[in-house]
Amino acid sequence: QLSPTLGRGHVGLGAMGRLSVAHTNFVAFLLSLCLGAAVVVEGVGATGRATGAGSRSGRLLRSSALMSPDIGAAARRAAPHSAGGGGGSAAEDEAVAWLVAHKPAGDNSSMEFLRAHAKEAIVSREAFPWAASVPLEMFQDWVLPYTHFDERPEDWRSTFMEQLSPLLKKDMNLQQAATAVQQGIWKAFGEPAIVFKSNQTPQVLSPSDVFAKRYGSCTGLSIFLVDGLRSCGIPARVVGTAEWNRPEKGNHNWVEVWFDGRWNFIDAAPGPATWNEAWFVDVAHQAIEHGLNGIYTPVKWQPKQADALYPVTWRTPTLQLPAIELTAAYQDAGAHPPSWR
Repeated sequence: QLSPTLGRGHVGLGAMGRLSVAHTNFVAFLLSLCLGAAVVVEGVGATGRATGAGSRSGRLLRSSALMSPDIGAAARRAAPHSAGGGGGSAAEDEAVAWLVAHKPAGDNSSMEFLRAHAKEAIVSREAFPWAASVPLEMFQDWVLPYTHFDERPEDWRSTFMEQLSPLLKKDMNLQQAATAVQQGIWKAFGEPAIVFKSNQTPQVLSPSDVFAKRYGSCTGLSIFLVDGLRSCGIPARVVGTAEWNRPEKGNHNWVEVWFDGRWNFIDAAPGPATWNEAWFVDVAHQAIEHGLNGIYTPVKWQPKQADALYPVTWRTPTLQLPAIELTAAYQDAGAHPPSWR
């Protein structure tokens, strides 16, 4: 079953001609921050896990008591812009304009869908103190976009922000917030916890796939983690290789997050993890530029930044996405300089 809190017509969820449950839940979440009270919403089970598209059961949204005063105050300021169906704040309108101008070819998302993403992205930017420190261009490139490869466009921001906010504290910086999300996201949506399962791409790719199955392989979990980070105003992107330069081959995707003036990598998998350390570091040193064995981040929202192509080998024929080449940075055994793009 698909999560009823995801999608605005893009995965067959929500009634035609009205706001999706996800958007309704998000507004209720913001109202709970304003009122300091719990608000009952439909579509999510008592454990916090999605209960299926046909469910009418409810649960209590977390109240503002679980969020910092600064975060709650920012959310109260943003809430009026989230409830309307038309224009919003100047920042929201600018975000909508950016999405319209940069929407990838083949993405047929409606204006309502784009505005919902823009609203919720601006809410997180205003609600979380660390998010306000992110430069506008960084926000537009690495927080605002809602897809990475060829997964379905889905309305995931409200669901992630609602469930991940209790992991965060007002005095966190970008790295601390990113660490809290990376460590807590796998259990933040109830039981069973989300786990890694190999060879699940492209069957489990979008957030709703992960919610439904409760597992994913490296690509699905990387998308899931990056979306969770972006929902909290943290710049993040998926990075990977279509084929390792080693006899046994194999591919892999992982996550980079911007903090301390540079991109920092981490594997998208449940369990203990340390920034800029992972099982794949040694094999990544053997990557080869300009081909199947290179390391890239897709930039289909910003194709003018591309200097390479990411081969999406789970599609036949292979899909080539605009990408930034990162091979040289991973070839360098001397860690990760601030000059990373």
